[in-house]
Amino acid sequence: MKAQYDVLVVGGGIMGLSSAYYLALKGSSVMVLDQFDVPNQWAASGEHLRSFGLTYGKDVFYTEMAVKSIALWQELDTQSGEKFFVQNGMLELATDTHGYEEQSCAVLKEMRLPAVKMGKEEVRRHYPMINTRAIKYALFHKDGGMIWARRATAAISMLAQRKSVRVKTHCKAALVLREKNAITGIKDSSGKVWRAENYLFTAGAWTPELLKNSVPLKITCQQQIYVRPPSNRGRYRPEHFPVFYVSSQGFSGFPLHIHGFMKIAGFRQGPAGKPGLTDKVLTAFDKKCRIFLKRYIPELAAFTESEGSVSYFDNTKDGDFIMDRLSSVSNGYVACGFAEKGLRFAPLIGKTMAELITGAKPELNLHRFRLSRLKSSR
Repeated sequence: MKAQYDVLVVGGGIMGLSSAYYLALKGSSVMVLDQFDVPNQWAASGEHLRSFGLTYGKDVFYTEMAVKSIALWQELDTQSGEKFFVQNGMLELATDTHGYEEQSCAVLKEMRLPAVKMGKEEVRRHYPMINTRAIKYALFHKDGGMIWARRATAAISMLAQRKSVRVKTHCKAALVLREKNAITGIKDSSGKVWRAENYLFTAGAWTPELLKNSVPLKITCQQQIYVRPPSNRGRYRPEHFPVFYVSSQGFSGFPLHIHGFMKIAGFRQGPAGKPGLTDKVLTAFDKKCRIFLKRYIPELAAFTESEGSVSYFDNTKDGDFIMDRLSSVSNGYVACGFAEKGLRFAPLIGKTMAELITGAKPELNLHRFRLSRLKSSR
């Protein structure tokens, strides 16, 4: 049967919608299918806030990607008339003199990106709530900050639809139809078949189920908690307090944002889990947050008002993304494995996938993100 669209995108999170938007800018007709609402509360892009950082230890490649992403985020802000990309800085608390932060600082300086290495006295002067006895120093880079992820997803969906992208929610892709070496359609749970010339799978944590585990991913349940400071709330506002990271502890935190609450999140891989099994934060995570805060920001550890949530991340074995053509078919593509850090690059990833699918040469070198690297390492 004749294809209805140039590209069918399966997965309406921020990656799928960004890809759809840039495909539409290139003149492609696009349909996006998602089994839930857009945004989806369990997806990596369904959280209120996610961090935007320029630091990745010695890994210059991701810092370069972050720099490329800044202009794209700012352009999306302008196009949508919203402000969901906020560069209020990132403060990284170093617990080791020659660790991750030192490596990151060297990369920022080499790339001539603004960064300040703050001694304990300077940290106390700017951020008196931080327990400097627990750190060696702090690294601050003003170009970092935060992304209003849920709002950004909704805004990019709106922008895509303005460019004639169709978005179909509550439509679960149940079966990928194939004939020889090509995808011929997507059958949804109602039995309807959707057809296109090309197919892009951006289903995040739902990718293994959809592609029958042909893409090696580990799905984890990531927990976060929102706490209301018991006192001194004014100094935690975004204009006074940046996003903060303690890499050695696996925790990050955000300034006040939703109804006077701050988000505290664990960014290391959480327990393995199937999406949707739970939406409650476990008591053990609440306890870990209190221990973390007691050591680094003691006045927050006494919080009495809190609310937790979970989201589901798709992780690759080596921590790098997957952005590639599916090897078994000529017209199938996949973008996944974004885990904790992928959302920061969403517009760059969407633009790159649009270039790949339409036959243009991607600006981003995709060698590192090939699917074959994971299959060959099994």
